[in-house]
Amino acid sequence: MKTIDTETASALIGLVYDAAFEKHQWSSLTTRLIELCPGHVSAVVTFEDARWVSSHVPTLDDVDQSEDIAALMEDVEAEEVEQPNDLNDLLFKRQPLELGTLYSTRQIFSEDEFRNFEGYKQTMKPIGAGHWTGAHYSISGGRRAAIMVVENDFDPTPKDHENVAALITLITPHMIRAAQLARTLTLAREAAETYAGFVDAIALPLVVMTRDGQLQVANALGQRLLDAGEVIGQSGAGQLLLGSSDKTALLTKAIRAAEADGGPHAFQVDAGDAQIAMCVCPYRPALSFESPVDQRIFAGQNLFAVLIGARPTGAISAQLLRDAYGLTQREADVCRGLLAGQTPQQLAHEMGKSEKTIRNQVHAVHEKVGVKSTRDLADVLSVFRAVGAMYAEPG
Repeated sequence: MKTIDTETASALIGLVYDAAFEKHQWSSLTTRLIELCPGHVSAVVTFEDARWVSSHVPTLDDVDQSEDIAALMEDVEAEEVEQPNDLNDLLFKRQPLELGTLYSTRQIFSEDEFRNFEGYKQTMKPIGAGHWTGAHYSISGGRRAAIMVVENDFDPTPKDHENVAALITLITPHMIRAAQLARTLTLAREAAETYAGFVDAIALPLVVMTRDGQLQVANALGQRLLDAGEVIGQSGAGQLLLGSSDKTALLTKAIRAAEADGGPHAFQVDAGDAQIAMCVCPYRPALSFESPVDQRIFAGQNLFAVLIGARPTGAISAQLLRDAYGLTQREADVCRGLLAGQTPQQLAHEMGKSEKTIRNQVHAVHEKVGVKSTRDLADVLSVFRAVGAMYAEPG
């Protein structure tokens, strides 16, 4: 496999993390891959089982070809294109579907086989799409997403499929990590390019700290947790603490692991009546690792984001609700009951209160959380389970 020079590799990996947070995710990455792979087209493609759902393809120099690709994309998304499954069916029989595995049609099929698939003849050939190399960076049930670099048969430029394979192999592990981070932070209002705008937009409680546990910044919900001091607090010297030395040791361990492999690490801690999940992952304001600007701003320190959520199953911690939204204990109990599907009548009977009293508390919960209905309340508070659902590990 062709060797990639260190400077190109480093810049490309940094671009992966930046591109994961773009408004049109991966746009700059696919554009750069076209530059690095002459005679090819790069695309991010999503599938539902065997069915091709959508693609994002940068604009090509050949205007007619770009328009043909765009028209096909519209027809695919409108489900107006017949999609024979013969190519994919045989491909995944010969090389099973796995996250991060490199797929190359030049390695899996002979030239005659590839050109005779109905899937190739009906959906690829008309737009000049030939052999491709790619890898899946996300698989969830039948839904999957892949980065693909496709030979442009309308372009006579010699094709270097070994170079393409080397680039895809390099970036795929980082795309997997970047996609996980992006999903965790889906409620950020803008791409994470500015420090203050990034942390203020996160809907989960979030704090940013150094590897030694020194607090750097927190978003609004994270600051409320710090002020309450029950779930997470600070020492007089500004070091983050989790209530006991054992729990704080878990945080330190997760930071060391994230520093070692660059990926997210999670752990759970008891919080009275429930468990809270904490996800720790490397953090850069612009996600440009080890840039001179980062080093000047942060004195070369490695920073880590800590996102705080609920366990993926079970009750959301009443303490978390009290600290994050300023609920009283009774309001937190009512909120937990609503999230469990109980009606005000059932809560009134269980708590020994009048239904009017419970309804007043429901109204107070709605006001403090900023919603107008119990359905909206469930939607808003489901974000507290995001960390647990994404990163909670067995044991």
